[in-house]
Amino acid sequence: MIKRSNRMIFLVFVVVFVVSAILVVNVFCVTVLSQHVRSQTDISQYSNQASIRKEIIAANRGIIYDSKGNIIAQDMETYNLRAYLSETRMAPGNKPAYVVDPVATARILSPILGMSEESLFGFLSKENVYQTEIGTRGRNLSAEVKNQIEALGLPGIEFYETKNRFYSQGVFSSHVIGFAQYDIELEQLVGRMGIESIYNEELRGIDGYVEYVSNKSGYRLPGAQITTVPAEHGNNIYLTLNRTIQLALEESLAESMTMFNTSKAWGAVVEVDTGKILAIGGYPTFDQTILDIDEYMILGSQYVYEPGSTMKTFTYAAAIDSGVYDGKELFDSTTFRMAVSGGRAIRSYSGNYVETINNANQRNWGSIDFDKGFRYSSNVGIAVLLTEYMEPAVYENYLDRFGFFQKVNVDGLPEETGSKNFRYPFEKLTAGFGQGSSVTMLQLLQAYTAILNDGQMVKPYLVQQIKNPTTNEIVYNAETQVVSNPISPETAKQVQRLMYDVVNTEDGSGRFYDLEEVEIIAKTGTAQIFQNNTYNNGRVIVSIALGFPADDPKILVYYAFECDYSNQVHLQTDPIKNLVLKTSQEYNFIQPTKNQEDEASEYHRVDSYVMPAVSNHNLEYGLQKLDGIESELIILGNGKQVVKQYPAANEMVLSNQPILLLTDSDDILMPDMTGWSRKEILAFWTMTNIEIYISGYGLVYEQDILEGILLFPDTVINLKLK
Repeated sequence: MIKRSNRMIFLVFVVVFVVSAILVVNVFCVTVLSQHVRSQTDISQYSNQASIRKEIIAANRGIIYDSKGNIIAQDMETYNLRAYLSETRMAPGNKPAYVVDPVATARILSPILGMSEESLFGFLSKENVYQTEIGTRGRNLSAEVKNQIEALGLPGIEFYETKNRFYSQGVFSSHVIGFAQYDIELEQLVGRMGIESIYNEELRGIDGYVEYVSNKSGYRLPGAQITTVPAEHGNNIYLTLNRTIQLALEESLAESMTMFNTSKAWGAVVEVDTGKILAIGGYPTFDQTILDIDEYMILGSQYVYEPGSTMKTFTYAAAIDSGVYDGKELFDSTTFRMAVSGGRAIRSYSGNYVETINNANQRNWGSIDFDKGFRYSSNVGIAVLLTEYMEPAVYENYLDRFGFFQKVNVDGLPEETGSKNFRYPFEKLTAGFGQGSSVTMLQLLQAYTAILNDGQMVKPYLVQQIKNPTTNEIVYNAETQVVSNPISPETAKQVQRLMYDVVNTEDGSGRFYDLEEVEIIAKTGTAQIFQNNTYNNGRVIVSIALGFPADDPKILVYYAFECDYSNQVHLQTDPIKNLVLKTSQEYNFIQPTKNQEDEASEYHRVDSYVMPAVSNHNLEYGLQKLDGIESELIILGNGKQVVKQYPAANEMVLSNQPILLLTDSDDILMPDMTGWSRKEILAFWTMTNIEIYISGYGLVYEQDILEGILLFPDTVINLKLK
């Protein structure tokens, strides 16, 4: 047994020695004798200056997913065109490996790249240049374009692979997701904003490389590979965002931007018991692939503002929790005239006063109880609570307990803290109804979880999991974080009942948000904006914080927009109602009844289908596979072969969206894009490489090129959305 083991060890030693000797001899022959042993290739015919070169293997940047595995951001392999101009560059067999005829090459490439022959010739005729790139038109080319050019066999025209970042959902929490761009110096995609930037190290991966023997022109010697170090691909990130709810939020915000001269709109949807952010967004927004970006601020975390009456919820919670509240006690709701006594604010019933506090629109209801004061959103009721029932220091303590004027720290998002103006007597009163001091939406989201979650305040979060794509190792997994319990469960339940009356009574300030399908509780707000040293500029922030289902809230929606004041601002509730309904359907809080389905108009019925795979098939086959799908079918080009499709195979396609099929023909006619979303516009742009300029938000209502006009590679389409 021992002798057999010794023989085996000796045999292994001999094999290792022989293999090592062969490698040493091979490297010696390659570098010294110019002879490759295994391939029996005499590399002296390539060059007498053989050298070892290193070629980078690019790592894939990690994919960003939503909570259900839908891709939000991923790498897309593209190619950059490079032209070699030096006549010293020769291929094996002494063949030219440079641009021999710049005029002919420019003429051939012009229609493919969408560049004029003059521009191309300018690049291809540079003197004393070894190589050059062909500007923006020569970058980020698709595999189809690359293959088309390579098939022409143009000497000196070559490609190198690069990566572009593709955002498949279109406008989708764009400021929070951010974007990544290819950095030429680093030769990799780099996050420039949002999650893409914050988690750049986790996403980017580590490039690998291949070392090989080549001649002085860079041609690899066949069979002469020496070392390969594989790339380590970046980690994938799974967010808490829910695609259905996020798209519903985007749709609602876009609609709100068309109302009352709106300048910005923002909102979020949160699970109150876990803190998961299901949707978050702000307008004006942008498409990460197009990068039509004007505003870089994340409204939810960086925009500080006076929130208005949505803060009254916390004033009432503080009064109830501190034991000074009696909802049936009466107060005078007429103008509150403030005087100062002993350094604190009091109500003056004489002619001596320094400030006045009125209800919105100067309304007064005479003598009413505090429960009604909340339902009516009375500023005067807040002033009475903070002067006659609760010490300002007690209220200030509750503001701190609710986490206002402090960072929430949501997964590294850039964040402001707002400003607590609580020094002077008047400021201590106005803080109670959301004026004077400023907060962020993240602070409001966190604070409202305590109200809706029976006193337990949880931290909102966005990143659920980070996973290694190669090993499936979970690098990070988020857990619910309970921040504190600023109020008791009994207090939270009492505030919930007050919020119920805001919506579900005939005289509640939020009665226009009432829904038949699901009961909600809410607090509305209309805050004046301080600009140019005055509040009297006609601009307000309209907001609402609501929870549902009313009997046991699971979901929090916060929604706000800045606009011209109108007495209709809380009557135009459709954008918010639609968001609540779609969220409720996603969580199975409501189900459409058979009667509702039967009553629905055929014009409004939306059916869904699974998109078949028709790319790389003939058009006739594609039409057969699409038979029965009641969507608008748009065929691009008059070819007989389908080369690209939208939506992709196995994706959901709705009967109210277009299906795009690109054929193997350059004769593309302008389609009617009326009603298209940014996602569909982007699909057309990506498929055809025809540039599109977009202005506005929502759906296409105007295009500058008439339907049926022939499009050329250098055509620019202008679209207006609303």
